[in-house]
Amino acid sequence: MALTVPAAKSLRRRWFSWLPTFSLARLRAAAITATRMPLGSQQLKRQRTSTLLSLAGVTASLLVIFAQLGIERAVYDSAIRLHRSVAGDLVMVPYGFKSLQLHAEVPSSLTDVLAANPEVTNTLPFWFGVMSLMHKGMESARRIAWYAVDVERPAIDVPGLRENLYRLREARRMLYDRESRPYFGDLAEQVGPGKPEFQVLGPPDNRGLLRQLFVVGTFALGPNVLNDGSIIMSEDTMAEVFGSWWSQRPAFIAIQLAKGADVDTVRQQLNTALAGRGEVLTLREFEKRERTYWSRETPVGYITDLGFVMGVMIGMVFIYYAQYQIIRFYLPEYAILKSLGYDWWFFLFMIAQIGAAIITPAFLVAFTLGRFVYGATEAAMHLGMSMGLREMVVALVACLIMTLVSSLFAIRRLWRVDPIMLFE
Repeated sequence: MALTVPAAKSLRRRWFSWLPTFSLARLRAAAITATRMPLGSQQLKRQRTSTLLSLAGVTASLLVIFAQLGIERAVYDSAIRLHRSVAGDLVMVPYGFKSLQLHAEVPSSLTDVLAANPEVTNTLPFWFGVMSLMHKGMESARRIAWYAVDVERPAIDVPGLRENLYRLREARRMLYDRESRPYFGDLAEQVGPGKPEFQVLGPPDNRGLLRQLFVVGTFALGPNVLNDGSIIMSEDTMAEVFGSWWSQRPAFIAIQLAKGADVDTVRQQLNTALAGRGEVLTLREFEKRERTYWSRETPVGYITDLGFVMGVMIGMVFIYYAQYQIIRFYLPEYAILKSLGYDWWFFLFMIAQIGAAIITPAFLVAFTLGRFVYGATEAAMHLGMSMGLREMVVALVACLIMTLVSSLFAIRRLWRVDPIMLFE
């Protein structure tokens, strides 16, 4: 017995027969008619239970979307704070660089290769690591990121650093990031202009004794997801505390070029000269590598993307629930309208009115609550979490997607209504 498979065209007709042919004139006429006759929003007022339930569900889904967008932006922006403060035109990093958090190092001997290029005017090494810190205002020691610079040619430029560089020339003197999280007690208030040095305890020496260090000022940078705060010290202090071998292994080297030099051309020349022993990046590429690492090679990117998608799907379900309840309750009335000649586009606009009537107040409420959530999170985490134009635009696009997709599902259920059912 031979089996026959339906042709592709017949399957297409079966599944998409409910879709109308597009006509700009009919679309415009249906929009005007639906606007002048707001049946959807009026029917929504009569279904108070389903309306309130849908409004609460959509508000919750939008709040999840705002939270995911804010967390994503805060994580990525806090991860590249240091990158944006680099005082150079190019950056030399280890070959295949992905993130500073991986603690990769580049040999300082490669500065000779960089200096051989006539367009290079200066090379600025930068060191990075993590250590323990404790003082009398803390309950226990806590890990903190440390940065080390050459006092005569600092590789970064952050608020508060230049005016305090002379203080770092003394041994075991450091600057504290006043934007650090509150876990380090009142350290930021203990130091500053006119105040004496503040003693803290750093990592242990080879005898197991905690080293005495002195905080002499503050700067402003901010923490990231992994590090609660940071300090800056000189290269000499770093060599005394952690060992002189650190001086030969900077995390990256900032490169300053002569005025008018072509950045891309010099970058290509330096990469050719390095021959795989290191890699020279522009500042934009330096930031992009770090952001790509956090978005693709850590769970952060996947979690925030999944949360955004789930928020959109939950919102669509609740909007469709309200639309379906109204369609089910007023099915005979819709059959009469269909028998009177109202076309598919009219019903789509009418159903979309229901979604718009739910999504508009839900967006306003979620936006207001989102600002409170952002403020509370920022006060605790100091990640730079703020409600910006990007979050608002993406949330509005998500609202449009929720309304459109749920309306298309609902209109398919409605368009199958046969006016002859009135006579059954």
